[in-house]
Amino acid sequence: MPSTRLTELGSDPASLAAMWSALAPEPGGRTPTIRAVMIASLDGSTTVDGRSGGLGTPTDQFLFHAMRARADLVIVGAATAITEGYGPAQLHEAWRAYRGTPPPPVVLLARTLSDQLVEHCAGHGDALAVAVTPDVDRDRITEAERRGVRVHVLDPGPYGAAVRALATRLGAEEVDFEGGPRLLARLLAEDAVDELVLSLAPEVIVGAHGDPLVRTEGGASARVPLRVSDAFTGPDGGLYTRWVVDRDGR
Repeated sequence: MPSTRLTELGSDPASLAAMWSALAPEPGGRTPTIRAVMIASLDGSTTVDGRSGGLGTPTDQFLFHAMRARADLVIVGAATAITEGYGPAQLHEAWRAYRGTPPPPVVLLARTLSDQLVEHCAGHGDALAVAVTPDVDRDRITEAERRGVRVHVLDPGPYGAAVRALATRLGAEEVDFEGGPRLLARLLAEDAVDELVLSLAPEVIVGAHGDPLVRTEGGASARVPLRVSDAFTGPDGGLYTRWVVDRDGR
């Protein structure tokens, strides 16, 4: 039976160079390029015991840190950031020479400025900031800023367009969106995502499943055509793929 064996990339210098090149945005795409960075088991679960970290492999971690090193901005849902214990971005030593500049800022997307969120981000300034919708109380924003939280206010109107506008204001050309599933569904449906970098962990979660790759909150479904741009495997058995939103196929 014929088969195609994918290129196997590890942590050696040649593999790192190939991985860095494989993550470059396609020429002629939108600026900023927003790529969703996700991991799932083969059955589609994105978390184990409530966290995505339980699915990661060594190659997935190299890939994750490569995208962080390429990014001008990291955005993530506030709930995901708190659950996963997000702090300011750090550069993996393997990618420092490739980047050559300090780590990208991280912006947490939030509906409200809860006490827990303010406590999580207090004192980190631009390194771990928050972006809220325009209806958040101004006094609450002032209090958060008094505690050392950098708060961005999104533009009114469609959420996806507002996120893209924020990335543009911050001077970002490559943006990593790191979850969670509800926000990914919304941004995909609103045509705010350009690429999906999906790691497939080499396992099936039997029994209690975690969150799916995307999760909607009711309303009409949306089909988002994608085409594969790159795929490779690693010595740990995972499958690592990069997909581009096929706007011609919509």
